[in-house]
Amino acid sequence: MERNEENFTFSGLNRDRLKFLKKNSQNDHGVIIGNNKVLISCPHSVPQVRLGKFKVKETGSFCLALALQSLTNSHLIAKTKNNGDDANFDQVSDYKDEIDKIIHDNNIKYVLDFHGLAAFRTCDVNLGVNFGKNIDVCPEAFDSLVNALQKNKFIVSVDQPFAGGGNTIAGSVKTKHPKLFSMQIEINSRITNFAQNFDKMKILIKIFKEWTNGLN
Repeated sequence: MERNEENFTFSGLNRDRLKFLKKNSQNDHGVIIGNNKVLISCPHSVPQVRLGKFKVKETGSFCLALALQSLTNSHLIAKTKNNGDDANFDQVSDYKDEIDKIIHDNNIKYVLDFHGLAAFRTCDVNLGVNFGKNIDVCPEAFDSLVNALQKNKFIVSVDQPFAGGGNTIAGSVKTKHPKLFSMQIEINSRITNFAQNFDKMKILIKIFKEWTNGLN
């Protein structure tokens, strides 16, 4: 059977997530090498510690990222062990070093950093582009994603509440690799974390699949 978003189930995606985490549980992060120019990142797929404060893992957004990788054969990196750190906040980390290596070794042109947005947020998807700086090499790609999301009735926010600047994955990638397109993508957990909303999640997966394939 050809794998597409219609074949996915809520429980199946969570099994894929747990399988990936178990396989890489002894390592700071796990990597899948794809065959295109897109790198998908999930730095909060396990709990983090930011300035001494424990923060919960973002399960649903990681499920979506794994699904997207499998449908597009993109490259993927995800945190698989809590080392008392936060790869999306700390200035220096093994995770960010690995991203640099993947970019260098695989001619990466696009970095998509997925996160989970708290359910109380009013938007469905927050796209952090650092006020346009992180996507300046290809703003039309950003526009096409926003149009696809809005066409399917998703509420999109840009740079609110998160802009993807500074030491974030998206921000640090752009600083080190100014010719790349980097974006922080926050998906509301009320869509990704609850089985009753899985139809909406499948639509999101389809949108991101078609958009990612278009980048290549």
